[in-house]
Amino acid sequence: MPDDVVEKRMYAPAPELVKAKLVDPRDAGDALKAAKQVVFCAEWGATQAELAEQLLPFVGSDAKRVVMLSRVGINRREKAPFVEQNKPPKKLQEVALGLKLPVGENSGQPGTLDGFANAEKILADAAAKSGFSAHVVRSGELRGNGPLLLADLSARMVDNLYDVKYQDLYFKKGDEGQGYTKRLNLAATLLRLTTTDSTPPADCAALSVVCEMIDPFGLMGEKTLTEPTGVERRKGYDMAKGKAPAPIANELIDELIAAL
Repeated sequence: MPDDVVEKRMYAPAPELVKAKLVDPRDAGDALKAAKQVVFCAEWGATQAELAEQLLPFVGSDAKRVVMLSRVGINRREKAPFVEQNKPPKKLQEVALGLKLPVGENSGQPGTLDGFANAEKILADAAAKSGFSAHVVRSGELRGNGPLLLADLSARMVDNLYDVKYQDLYFKKGDEGQGYTKRLNLAATLLRLTTTDSTPPADCAALSVVCEMIDPFGLMGEKTLTEPTGVERRKGYDMAKGKAPAPIANELIDELIAAL
């Protein structure tokens, strides 16, 4: 990929970017032995649990901190909307335009929230044995800046939702709130909390859009509690033309985390 394209996508000069060889995470055991900070960021709960079980035993004595992506609703799986979110994922199936969507038969995997709950337990047990500090960052349902699911596809057709319209983050302590999280800002948060010199919270949630159910049973859907990014800040961006906002700045993440 040409350097100018890389710089636009990564928001940094090419010489400052660290180039790495992509490998199957399951082959990362040797690298983990020397790592001082580790981040687990699989989007699917079952995958996160599998990676945690296979790779945490390789984390060496030099490790100081392990940060793990999880989800809000882990402790509320019996309530709306998390009951629906925790249904076992379906197998990917190719549909129109070559898109692969989870619309096939039941995959046989545990529900996403069940998977993340299992991953959190594996992390806590490993931290107790090894002595590194463990930190959980919870997202809402993921949107934007990633694989196109039907919701993302329709969103990009209407005002670049999540990629442009929702550029802010709202942090909460522990497993609180519900809503949606923009992938790009979530990635920036995970990286910041993994590498910052200060001690990050043990458990926090990061949401781009905060919602609540209209009724306790989820029959009437949900309502949005937070406002979209102001129009002035959205001007000039268009995902269809490759013009995307930069990820949330480290300084802002630090400020929002400090306010928890």
